Order: sequence, then C-alpha cells, then structure tokens
Amino acid sequence: MDINPTKNKSVVILDLRDSPWVDGPGRTILDCASSLEGKKYHFIIGTFSGGEQKTNSYSDEAKRRKLQLFKIRENSAFDINVGRQIIKVIKENNVNIIHTHDFRSNIFGLICGKLCRKPVITTVHGWIANDVKGKLYILIDKLLLRFFDNVISVSNKTAELIKKSYISDKKLTVINNALKVENYKLDKDFCEIRTEFGIDKEEILIANIGRLSPEKGQLDFLRLAKKILEFNDDVKFILIGIGPDQNILESYVEKNNIKESVIFAGFRNNMNDIYNEIDLVIQSSYTEGMPNVILEALLMETPVIASDVGGTSEIIKDKVNGVLFEKGRIDQLVIEVNRYLKNTEHFKILAKEGRKNILQNFSHSKRIKQLDQLYDKYS
Repeated sequence: MDINPTKNKSVVILDLRDSPWVDGPGRTILDCASSLEGKKYHFIIGTFSGGEQKTNSYSDEAKRRKLQLFKIRENSAFDINVGRQIIKVIKENNVNIIHTHDFRSNIFGLICGKLCRKPVITTVHGWIANDVKGKLYILIDKLLLRFFDNVISVSNKTAELIKKSYISDKKLTVINNALKVENYKLDKDFCEIRTEFGIDKEEILIANIGRLSPEKGQLDFLRLAKKILEFNDDVKFILIGIGPDQNILESYVEKNNIKESVIFAGFRNNMNDIYNEIDLVIQSSYTEGMPNVILEALLMETPVIASDVGGTSEIIKDKVNGVLFEKGRIDQLVIEVNRYLKNTEHFKILAKEGRKNILQNFSHSKRIKQLDQLYDKYS
C-alpha cells in the first residue's frame, strides 16, 4: 500500500477507480487531480489491483505525476478486505471526500463513505452493457445513485438518463469532459505510425480509436472498410486499442480478404502523434458519455464522422464542425465517408471549426473551476 498519512490541512480527496487504463476517463481524472493538487486539495488515487497483478498503466501514470497512490489488494471481485483497506486509508489520512467512477468503486466507496460518515461523490462516465452481467451491474449502479451526496454527469444526454433513476437536480451536476490544450501539439508532417506500418503519405488513413469491445461498434467500422475498399485502393483503415473483441475483428478481416488494408495497432500512449498522422476519425459507438476521442480529434483538426450517441451531439454540430450518422446505419456511414473521399478539403474546414469549439467550450480550466466549487460544497 503506497500510502503515507497526510499531515497537511488540505481537503483530502480519496479518488477510487476500477480500471487499469489511462483511457479517456482515466486521463481526465488524473489531469484534474494533478491540476487541483496543492495547498487546497490533496488527492489519494485508489486503484484496484486484483490477484497477482503488481501494477497497471493507470497507477503508473498517477505515480509518474507524483500523486499519492493507494493500491487496493483483492482476492476476488467483492473481497471484504477491500472495504477494510479503504476504511483504514480514510481514517489514517483524514479523508474529507470520496469520489468514485465505476461499478465496483461505487459499491465500495459508498459503503465505506457511509460507515465513516464522509460525503461520497460519483461521476457517471457512461454505462456499458454487453451481456447479462453488464446489464445487471448497470441496474444496481443506477439504484445506488440516489444514495450518493452528488452525481456528476459528463454530458447533458447522460444527465437525462441519470434523472430517470430519480436523481433530483439538486444532487446532479453536469461537468463536461475537457482537454488540457497545452498537451496537444499540431504537426501534420509527423509520420511515425505511417513509417511503422508502411503507409504512404498519399494514402488516406481512416482510424477508429478505443477499446475493442461491442459497444464501440468496430464491426461496423470493418464493414465500412470492406465497402470502401471495393472501389478505393489508396485507403487504409487502422484500429487503435485493445480489448475482448480483437479475435472477432481479426477473424472478420481475414474472412473478407481486407487484411492488407486494415491495421490493428494495439494500445498507444502517443496519441498526439497519431492524431497528427491520421486523416479521418470514425466513431462507430453504440453508447458514449462524452467521448474524449472526438474532443481530441477535433482539437487536433482531424475530421470526424461519428454516431449520434450520448454526448456526441454536444460536441459535433452536424455538417458544421463534423458529421453525425445514426448508430448502426452502415449505409449512412458509407455515404459520408465517400463524401469525405471526394472532398477532403471541405472536411478539413469542418475540423478547423471543431477545434474552435473545443477551445471555446471544453476547456480544462472550466472543468477544474466546476470541480473546485463542488468539492468546496462538501468539504
């Protein structure tokens, strides 16, 4: 347990998350903690480390940022010792607020917070139900929401779903995902990933970025690729991410003889460079909260065609700064990608408008101010 009892007079936030990845939500959490860490707040980043697992990229990144780390040891999904460890940290570090982010951290954080009489805040980043167990978890998660002191939603669309769980406006706060603009540098001459995979600079590189999982709709992305490649031999498709659907997706590529034009690039942590190299981002998701991939792509002036789910339409205004299509409608997606291929310059103009929107409406400083006000309310 990488914990040293804090002796300062800061408001101590115990932030619990059950994910090993520095993905969109993970990066947002750590960015906010890093920005707020200081005289007023002190963060303890709690990560779940099951079984023999020694570390994960999320805890590694928290440590790299010099945030205090609390690695929770567990032998099973609902190990009672997890609660004992959390309560010990709460008491030894005089924790003022507990902030949770997903199903298991919600359960443990809520129980321990109530037992220790500490306010508990949760952020709903979005819900994913790919199987019966996932649907059950979501049902339980929604039932638990009413017991939190405050529920943060990352988009207005997600907030509408939260209200259906009988959460009052008084206990609901919308704080959009946002980006630290200074971390993203435009350099469209960068070509590392093209060199790695032998992609000519003249070829169009179309990307899908995210966990390889059913809710992300990557099979739709590959069906799109199959149709586009029937009439275009100067286009490459790249999937950036890892996940449980990888074998299914690779099998589809093999069976449809598109292996030469489809690349599985795996997990990447140099996303700034990748956005500089790709020509078009396709979001084919069936569910989203507030997709960081779209925020990042548009900030980097990379055109986006996205399914109209979750908070996506709060970022993209159709045909103004990007293009929306109905989820699952591959026919619509094919039409829009063909439009892109015929007029790439027009889509670059849309992307420039998208960058303006991100700079004006999705600033990290605005998110930090809202979090500060919320924490102040409960400290």
